[in-house]
Amino acid sequence: MCRTCLCLLLLLLSPTAGALEPAVEIMALACPEHFLAEASAVEAQISCGRALMPENRQAPDQGRRVNLFFLRIPPVTAAGNAPILHLAGGPGDPASADLNFWLSSPLHQEYEIILVDQRGTGLSLPSLDCPEYGEVEGDDWIRACRQRLIEQGVELSQYHFMSVVRDVHDLLVALELEQVNLYGNSYGSRLALLLSSMAPERIRTLVLDGVYPPPRNDLAELASNSARALERLFADCEADAACHELYPQLRDMFYQVVAEMNAAPPELYHLGESTGRTLNGDQFLAWTVGVMRYQESIPILPHLIASFDASVYDLFILIDGLLKMPHWHDLDFRSEGFELSVRCSEAARSAVSQREDTIESTVSEAIARVIDPVVRLLRDQCELWNVPAAPDIISRAVKSDVPALLLSGAYDPATPPHWAQIASEHLSKSWNVVFPHVGHGVLESDACAGELMRAWLSDPMQAPDAECLSSLRPPQFVEQDQDDG
Repeated sequence: MCRTCLCLLLLLLSPTAGALEPAVEIMALACPEHFLAEASAVEAQISCGRALMPENRQAPDQGRRVNLFFLRIPPVTAAGNAPILHLAGGPGDPASADLNFWLSSPLHQEYEIILVDQRGTGLSLPSLDCPEYGEVEGDDWIRACRQRLIEQGVELSQYHFMSVVRDVHDLLVALELEQVNLYGNSYGSRLALLLSSMAPERIRTLVLDGVYPPPRNDLAELASNSARALERLFADCEADAACHELYPQLRDMFYQVVAEMNAAPPELYHLGESTGRTLNGDQFLAWTVGVMRYQESIPILPHLIASFDASVYDLFILIDGLLKMPHWHDLDFRSEGFELSVRCSEAARSAVSQREDTIESTVSEAIARVIDPVVRLLRDQCELWNVPAAPDIISRAVKSDVPALLLSGAYDPATPPHWAQIASEHLSKSWNVVFPHVGHGVLESDACAGELMRAWLSDPMQAPDAECLSSLRPPQFVEQDQDDG
């Protein structure tokens, strides 16, 4: 894009441009009963509302409107602080699904919390949720969901990052919020960065948790980020005297286990009885990378790898259930259609669907063999979903002078710490904090992150400081011999 065209685009997207401020109608709404029950359990008050926004931002006075759901939790004791507005990740996760977390967070003692379900997600309407997922075989669920939404009049091309950013800006204007503290986790951090650059006067601070900055693309770097997370595990075990003594060649052991399980996938047992399931090495590798998102999984992994090396597989069933139990319903809240619209529009812009762009030469063959089909699957799904490329601004780094606190988990295979470092190079007032024992989602994983955020919000022009920071250590690995399983 030419420099003049880019300047014109940025002008049109500027919060001072008239097109950014169509009439927005705010309506009070009775909160859902289960939300009221969650709030009353901790003696908190909440209020809910809807904001009507144009679906098509290029023609704001024409066509249908989206019905944006938002929820407000007033502070318990303090007043006068700029609210914390939460932009959820996914893409496709609704912020309202995190109500319980915010009700229990010390942050809501001093700050109003505003949860906004992005267009197409959660309780916002129209919903791009696809109930066909899991009910229709193969990729036919995509065809069925897409056809149903189109017949309902939904413009799938209007559900991308730029529409969400402009929705949030217009909501702040309509609610007469001069400034907010913007908290974005995972994909929400991407939206928060973009909003801070387009409407900096509305954003007091940025707290980015699991930083996903433009122009990075998670699928294009999924293989290398998975490899980094595994290498962190091997390196931390080697540096830990007890872990190294028990598992002196953990890296070699892991890849040997993967190869042996691929050659002869073992049958899985639970309490001495067959589950009827087998598990091959590629599935075990993918599972290992996946559970590294969860802080509670990391200390167990060396022992589990060693148990597989000793052909003891029944421990896996127990651990798999215990690790995933708190997260079983996470995907129930995700809007599959919104996720496809976002991922496919951004993939079309960055051409991540090309195989040669997804596998780096430094990635082992074992990891490439597992990750490559994931990228090819998205490519095939995007051909079915068929949305245009996202605006070109997603391919440029975001620059901002808004004070920013960047939180990363050292084990995060989805939004790794080096992405936060890359983002901070374009943020003039930013501080990076890496939690050495955490995977994805720092604020929900460790109480120290909340303490740190609370202290920093009181004085965001100073480096973050909290007593708990000095106590952060790499994970304390389970010190059991594999024969104990």
